[in-house]
Amino acid sequence: MRSSGFWRGNCPMGPDARHLAPARIETVARAVVMPMGPGSPACGVLGKGGAPFPLARTLLSGNRFTPDPAPPETPPAPLAGRWLFAGVGRHHFGHFLLEATPRLWALDHLEARPDGILLLPMAGRDIAAVLRRRLGPLLDLLGQGLPVHLVMEPTEVETLIIPSQGFGHLHWTHGTAEARAYMRRHLSVIAPDGPERLYISRRRLKNPAQQVPYERQIEKWLSRAGFTIFYPERQTIPEQIAAYRAARVLLGPDGSAFHLAPFVAHPEARIGLIQRRTRQPVFDAIKHQIEGFAGITPWTSAALATTAPDTRESALPPELHRLRADLSAGGFL
Repeated sequence: MRSSGFWRGNCPMGPDARHLAPARIETVARAVVMPMGPGSPACGVLGKGGAPFPLARTLLSGNRFTPDPAPPETPPAPLAGRWLFAGVGRHHFGHFLLEATPRLWALDHLEARPDGILLLPMAGRDIAAVLRRRLGPLLDLLGQGLPVHLVMEPTEVETLIIPSQGFGHLHWTHGTAEARAYMRRHLSVIAPDGPERLYISRRRLKNPAQQVPYERQIEKWLSRAGFTIFYPERQTIPEQIAAYRAARVLLGPDGSAFHLAPFVAHPEARIGLIQRRTRQPVFDAIKHQIEGFAGITPWTSAALATTAPDTRESALPPELHRLRADLSAGGFL
């Protein structure tokens, strides 16, 4: 074990969605890992007699944990070796970061390298295809090149390592010290490469509900002010990391990009966050993640979240006037 700042052993208490617990690791022999079935998010790890391991619950959005699964009706498939339990894998980038990667910190605190990583796919989603197309390089970096086994059926694992989640949604975004150090250490192998001033746009996302009102006009303002307009969904994960590491000013609407950027942002960078939605707890959680992982207090504007949007860009409605004034006062224009 390389550090002694966390607790090892068994604990009957489950995780608390409002308070991120200190880092800990449990090692279980002959644990049964249960996948997520259709119609229910229940999944996790069962021990002797079918008792669930609370530490294996994954915090989902809305302060919900994955429900404990029922014991399998047929004998589980055997899996030899030592495996690390990673949590739930889903296709959405932000959720993948907050649900599938927060236990990997334990890889730097084990006495022996495990044989691989176990991931529970979200029911109804082809996470294997998503890993091949997009998220595989991220998991390869954070998983230190270990093979990933997708648990598609009840599986009895010879030795299972269950770390606590090092960060997650809402009240958990700031992360434990172990998780913060791990993410920065292992993502910093990507060399910085990109412009100094970056505006992270959502304008080209396919779903209109994910877009930001007036963003074409906002892009024009910021482009004239020397920002490079950056569409992260059109870049590979390593390219995104390289750009975020290089930037000294990062500005954009809240969203998944600002779950990744705090892991790698330069400690002297300036980060500006434009609130695009009125779900205040979600916006505050992203702000707290930036503070926790990057050590930076972001500049914020709520101009677009406080007034019902009018999509007539040429009319410069009140909320857009306010945002322009905020950006100017903040030194971005």
